[in-house]
Amino acid sequence: MQTLNLAAEPRNPGKGESASLRRALRVPAVLYGPHSEPVHFSVAQLDMRPLVHTTETYRVALALGGDTLDCVLKKVDYDPITSRPAHADFFALTKGELLTLTVPVVLVGTPAGIREGGELIQPLHELEVRCLPKDLPGHIGIDISGLKVGDSILIGDLAIEGVEIHGDPTQPVVSLAGKQAELVEDEAVAEEETEA
Repeated sequence: MQTLNLAAEPRNPGKGESASLRRALRVPAVLYGPHSEPVHFSVAQLDMRPLVHTTETYRVALALGGDTLDCVLKKVDYDPITSRPAHADFFALTKGELLTLTVPVVLVGTPAGIREGGELIQPLHELEVRCLPKDLPGHIGIDISGLKVGDSILIGDLAIEGVEIHGDPTQPVVSLAGKQAELVEDEAVAEEETEA
């Protein structure tokens, strides 16, 4: 997992100050964790871009008031009109302590079955994991180059050393459906309906 440096400024909690910060193109944020009181701060909107426009989870070195705090971005709320970040929650990392976090799924390669008319279906774009901060993956990479029509990769097929992946082990993360077979089936149903 890569580390991203983020400069922050302290702020007072409250709707009025938060609105002022947003007008100044800053994002109100809070850092919380199991061993400390919430810390309220703001960061520049532009500085948030690498964290929100990505398929990667970053470890964040948050520079605030002369201290550097080790954390991860937990949640972002967006303005419904502008789609800009309106508020962000960060979670403090504690060395040697397990944490649960959602990380993105990144597909690698092109399935062999695509040439056979297969259609790639990805019902899960992120997965919840539990691990120590040192083992936290930036993403879960899945090699799909060997997939043939009808093949699936399930949550239970995934394994990362030191990382527990949550979810139903029988739930597909990615599948290669038979597009041609679906078309033939749809045509057969349409013909039956016409005859009826």
